[in-house]
Amino acid sequence: MSNAANIGIAGMRAAEMRVSVRAQNIVNWQSEGYQPLVPVQTTEGKGPVVRVTRPAELTGDFPYVDLAAEIVDMQLAKHAYKASAKVLRTADEMSKTLLDTFA
Repeated sequence: MSNAANIGIAGMRAAEMRVSVRAQNIVNWQSEGYQPLVPVQTTEGKGPVVRVTRPAELTGDFPYVDLAAEIVDMQLAKHAYKASAKVLRTADEMSKTLLDTFA
């Protein structure tokens, strides 16, 4: 598989992980003592990777999960997923065109 395809797949997996983490935070936003997870996206050899961390200990009588921020990040992850899917689709089309040239 080409490098562009690997990057597209890795980007799709990273976006999927971001949505999963944010969804878990939204589901547990009223759970007592729940500490939200934070997806941190980095890059490695084959493309973007999401690491999940917990923020520093919070204190106070307020919800620890910011629902607006969670939903906004889910939307950003959705757009990142679509962009990565387009990269994968373009890599596939380029491979097909190259194979058609030699056929």
